[in-house]
Amino acid sequence: MKKIVVHVIPNAHLDPVWLWDFREGLNEGVATCRTMLDLLDANPDLTFIRGEAAIYEHIRRTDPATFDRIRKLIRTGRWDVVGGTWIQPDTNLLESETLCRHYDTGLRYFREKLGVKVKCGWQADSFGHTAGLPDVLAAGGIENFAFTRPPQEVLPLKTPAFWWHGRGGARILAYRAPVGWYGCERDEINRRFDQLVPYAKKSTLRNIAMFIGLGNHGGGPSQRLVDDVRAWARAHPEFEVRFGGLHSFFAALRREIAAPGAPRIDSVKGEMNFCMRGCYASVARFKYGYRRAEHELLRAERTTALLQRAGIASASDLTAAWESVLFNSFHDILPGSSIERAFDEQIDEVGGVRHAVRTTAFRALNHLAGRVRITLPRVGRDHPKAVPFLLWNPHLQPVQTFVEIEACLDHRPIGAYNDRAAELPLEVRVGGRPVAHQVIATEHDSFGNLAWRKRVVLPVTLPAAGWNVASVGWVEKPAVPEPAAAATGRGQSIRNAFYTVSAQPGTDGIRIRHRGKDLFGRRGLQMTTVADNWGSWGAMAEEPAGVRLTETMGRWKITRVAVTESGPLRAALVVRLTSAKAHADLTLRLNAGVEEVAVETRVFTDLEAARIKLVLPGARSVECEVPAERVTRSTEGEIPVLRWLRARNGNKGFAVVSDVLAAYDLEAGDLRVTLARATRYARAENLDQSKEWWRPTVDRGELRARLSLLPRNALVEQAAALMTQPPLATQVWENRTGDLPVTGSLAQLTSGNVQLLALRNAPGTNDVEVRVKNCTDATQRPGLTLVGKRCALGPVEPGAVATFRIGRSGKSSRVRLGA
Repeated sequence: MKKIVVHVIPNAHLDPVWLWDFREGLNEGVATCRTMLDLLDANPDLTFIRGEAAIYEHIRRTDPATFDRIRKLIRTGRWDVVGGTWIQPDTNLLESETLCRHYDTGLRYFREKLGVKVKCGWQADSFGHTAGLPDVLAAGGIENFAFTRPPQEVLPLKTPAFWWHGRGGARILAYRAPVGWYGCERDEINRRFDQLVPYAKKSTLRNIAMFIGLGNHGGGPSQRLVDDVRAWARAHPEFEVRFGGLHSFFAALRREIAAPGAPRIDSVKGEMNFCMRGCYASVARFKYGYRRAEHELLRAERTTALLQRAGIASASDLTAAWESVLFNSFHDILPGSSIERAFDEQIDEVGGVRHAVRTTAFRALNHLAGRVRITLPRVGRDHPKAVPFLLWNPHLQPVQTFVEIEACLDHRPIGAYNDRAAELPLEVRVGGRPVAHQVIATEHDSFGNLAWRKRVVLPVTLPAAGWNVASVGWVEKPAVPEPAAAATGRGQSIRNAFYTVSAQPGTDGIRIRHRGKDLFGRRGLQMTTVADNWGSWGAMAEEPAGVRLTETMGRWKITRVAVTESGPLRAALVVRLTSAKAHADLTLRLNAGVEEVAVETRVFTDLEAARIKLVLPGARSVECEVPAERVTRSTEGEIPVLRWLRARNGNKGFAVVSDVLAAYDLEAGDLRVTLARATRYARAENLDQSKEWWRPTVDRGELRARLSLLPRNALVEQAAALMTQPPLATQVWENRTGDLPVTGSLAQLTSGNVQLLALRNAPGTNDVEVRVKNCTDATQRPGLTLVGKRCALGPVEPGAVATFRIGRSGKSSRVRLGA
C-alpha cells in the first residue's frame, strides 16, 4: 500500500473587516505577506496560499516591492494564488450578478497582474454556500473548490472529497479537510496530526489535506509551526508529509481518483447550508443599504452601457463602485458580524456607491434627454408650461407599470387657487397624449393651502430598454381619459378587481382576500416578536433553540387604520400595529388592474434580544431564489432568500417579492419574515442583558423595506426585477430640435426564457457584454436586438450561467468569467 500523503497547506486567513476596521485589516494584509515572504525565504520547502484580489491590489498600491517579491515566488510555484474572487464573500446574501462579478473581477486581476489562471476556489470561512456556486465556478473555468464551513457535525458528508454538481452541468471537485479547520493554535501541530492518524488509516483516499496558519487577523504559519510539521514527519516515516498549495493538492487528488481501481467519491447536489443563521438578519441598517446599492449599480451600468453603444452618451467607468460593492460582500460585513465603528464606515462607503451611480445614470439620461424631441402644449402669454419628464426603462423587456412624478407647476404658487389647492385642474400626458392619472399626497407636508407642487401616479407602458416622455401641467379644461380599471378605498378597506384588504383597530391581523377567498385564513397577515438571545451569528453550533425561534415575547395589535389613497388608479391603506417597545406602520397598496398587494414596512424598535417578524400563514414549503439558482425548502428554521419565493401549502399558496428582506423561516405552517433583529455588534456568546447593558443594540430605531404579495404562479422574476430596478423618471426640459423620437428602444431580449444578470461595456474592449442565467430545465437560445442589430447569443444549458460578448457587427461569442 502506498504511503498516505498529507498535504500541509499553509495559509493566513485575513478578515479585512471584523473586530477591526478596514485600515487595520488591509494593512495587516501587507504585514502578513511581508512576514510570509521572509519565512518562505528562510524555508525553501515551505509553500503558501493567498487569495482575495483586493488584498493583492492594496499591497500593489501600498508596497510595490513586496508585490514584486510575491510575483517572483508565484513563478517558482511556492506562492499559490487561489480563490479567484475580489474578497472572500458571503454567498447566501448577495445578488447573483455580484457573485458572478467576484469571479469575473478576481480572475481577470490574477491573470493580468499576477500572470496566473486560478483553478481552485477557496472559501476558508464563509457561512455556507449557495446552490448556484458550482455553475458560477464553472463559468469562470474554476475546477476545484476547498472550504471549511459548514463543519461535518452541521453538514455531514460521506467523504471529504466529493463532486459538487450544479444544475447547469458543472462538476466541481470539492474538498473539506477531515480534521481541523483553516487555522491552528501555535502549539497545535502534534495534536492535529494525532487526530489525523486514525482517520488516515481508514480513509480510502491516500491524499489528505491539512490547513495550518494562525488565521483570522492574518499571521500565517510561524517558524515553530513549520518546525513542528517537520519534526512530526521525521517521527512518522509511514506518512509522506509535504508542504503544498491547493493547486498541487487537487492535481494529486485528481490523479488518484482517475487511476484504475480508484475509490469512488461521493456526489453532492444543491446548496451546502446552513450555519451562522443569525447572519441572515443581523445589522439590517447595513444590509438594506447594501442591497439597494447592488440594484442601483446594476441599473446604472446597464443604462450607461446602452446609451454609450447607441452613441448617445460617453462610456462611464464604474470600476470603483464595483470594487466597493464586492468588498462589502465580505463574509463578516454583509452577514452583520463586525463591530459598530466598522459598520459606520462601511455604510458610508456603500452610500458613496449609491450617490456615484445615481449621478452617473443622471448624466447619461440627460444626454438622452438632449437628443429626444420633447414638445409641450402651447399656453397663453402668462401661463406656465407643463413640466416634462423622461421615463427610462432599464429592462430588456417592455414594462407596463405605474410611476409617480412630482413637479412645481409654476415658479410661484398659483394664486387663483389659494385655499382650494385640491381644485387645481391638471393634465398629464405620455408621448404627447393625455392619460388617466391620480393626484396623490406630495412628499412634503408644507403649505397645504397653496397650489404649487403636485404629485401624480399614472400608468405607463415603456418599450424595452427604452424611453417615453411624460408631462404634467395646469390646464383649465384638461383632457382626462377614464381609467380602464379601478382601485378604490373606503372606510378601513381598499380593493381592486383581485384583492380586498381591510383592518380593524383592536384586532391582530390584516385581512387580505384574493379572488373572494381569505389569502391567510381567518388569522390574516400578522406580526410577532420572538425571543432571540443569540449573538451576531445566531446559534453557532446549530443548536435547535437557535435554528427555530419559537418563544413569543409580545403580541401585536392594530391600533390605527387610515385609507390614504382612494383611487381611481391606486388605493392605499396604512395600518399601525403596536407591541411592547415597538410599532410598525404598514402601507398596503392596490393598483388598478394589477394582481398584487404592495407593502411598505416602516418598523420602529427599541427591543433587545428579540426579532420582529411578519407572519404569513399557509406555507409548508417554499421555492425561492438564492444567488445564481433557485431551491426548494421545507424544513422549519431560519433560511436565507434573495428576492422572491413561492410558498405552498397543498394546492394553495402565494408568492412574495422583496427589495431587501433576506431572513425567512417556516414554523408550524407559517412563513415568517424577519423585519428587525435586535442583537449586539460582533457578539459571539449568547446575550445576557443584565451584564454590560450599556453595549449598543443593533438596529434600534427605524427600518424600512418593501415587499409584494402575488399569486403563487405569478412571474416572480419579472416582478422582482421591476421592484429592485424600477424605471427612472427624470424632470427634463422642452427640446423641439431633438433628433430622436419621443419614445424609442435601444435593446430587447427577443427570445429565450433567461434571467438577465448584467449588461455592460466589456472590460478593455468596445464590445458589449451580456450575462444571463437559464433558470429553466430546458436549453434556451436567447436572442438580443441591440441598437437595431439582431444578435443570436447561442444556447444556454439548463441552470447555466453564460456570458456573451457582442461586437459592433452584432456577432456574439461566449466567454468565461474573467476573460
